[in-house]
Amino acid sequence: MPTALLIAFTVASVLYGTICYFDRPVKAATRCHAAPDTPYSVDGAHLVWQARINCDIETCADKAAALAVLTANGRVRPWAVR
Repeated sequence: MPTALLIAFTVASVLYGTICYFDRPVKAATRCHAAPDTPYSVDGAHLVWQARINCDIETCADKAAALAVLTANGRVRPWAVR
């Protein structure tokens, strides 16, 4: 009986570790959208922020530029300082 429990625990641990390893989020190595040449207006930045909802600010220069405008104008208050 203890051997069967040990085998079951080992199999469960390997499966759990495999699932956790392959379920990690994947970060893109390249930028997905380029930043604009001129800064956005506040309304334009809001529209870009909505349009790029699925983008990450670390990989999307367009969304990062919109966030900078919204933060500077008090529309968005960042919860963490980077």
